Amino acid sequence: MSDQRVVLVTGASTGFGRLTAEALARRGHRVFAGLRDVRGRNQRAAAELAALEGADLRVVEIDVTDQASADRAVTEVIGAAGRLDVVVNNAGGIFVGPVEPFTAEEAQRQFDLNVFGALRVNRAALPHLRRQGAGLLLQIGSLSSRVTVPFSGLYAASKAALASLTEAWHDELAPHGVESVILDAAPYPTNIGANATLPADQERMGAYGEALGGFMAAITSPQQANPGDPAVVAEAVVRLVEAPEGKRPRRTVVAPAAQFEAVEALNRVADSAAVAVTADMGIAAFVSAR
Repeated sequence: MSDQRVVLVTGASTGFGRLTAEALARRGHRVFAGLRDVRGRNQRAAAELAALEGADLRVVEIDVTDQASADRAVTEVIGAAGRLDVVVNNAGGIFVGPVEPFTAEEAQRQFDLNVFGALRVNRAALPHLRRQGAGLLLQIGSLSSRVTVPFSGLYAASKAALASLTEAWHDELAPHGVESVILDAAPYPTNIGANATLPADQERMGAYGEALGGFMAAITSPQQANPGDPAVVAEAVVRLVEAPEGKRPRRTVVAPAAQFEAVEALNRVADSAAVAVTADMGIAAFVSAR
């Protein structure tokens, strides 16, 4: 393709991030795959990404829980490519279990990964994007930002917070030519569940054992045996990256048909409510068209 973008993808060692980095590189974009600990546990993933044939893909080390690391990664991208067009905020994790057993410190770690991580990376990138007068912040969200299910309350809360930040960036950055959008993905099979963090307080966790066991049985039942292909998320990211400037929807849903329709219906109601509320507050002029 002729319209090459320079893209930084965080959390690119596995899952949606890995698929996205590879898909964008194969489409001809110049991709910087952001990974933690590239000389340690992610050394193999870093080597595999760097060796992707026929692709302009480079590994950059980034820990989204550290502002200095985010700053260095963005500086490295701009130093190598001369610009930065797109940030894909994919890095994150999931804390699984009833809300009660989690301490406030554990909840902070969930938000540090899923919310403050994107905040740090975007804070590092935005001065450059604003100077360019163009750019895209693309957050990888979740259907749980709209529909919270049991035993994923912390994760859902973090994704809802990420969605709210995305909405604010969308309107605040529009006058600077910078777009902010979020892609809400269904729980397609990736390694995120295998790497889930459980509450340390097993005594309180035990009080929910029967309910949690029943819930896990329900979501792993034969009716849930066809969870779909996570590559569709990467394909949707590619479409958003390549979409004309100013034409990207602020929220994109990627999910099986029934979930897609239900969440899209919620999004339409939320958009109508936003229009009505901001008009009543007299601030509609500061809100981008929906």
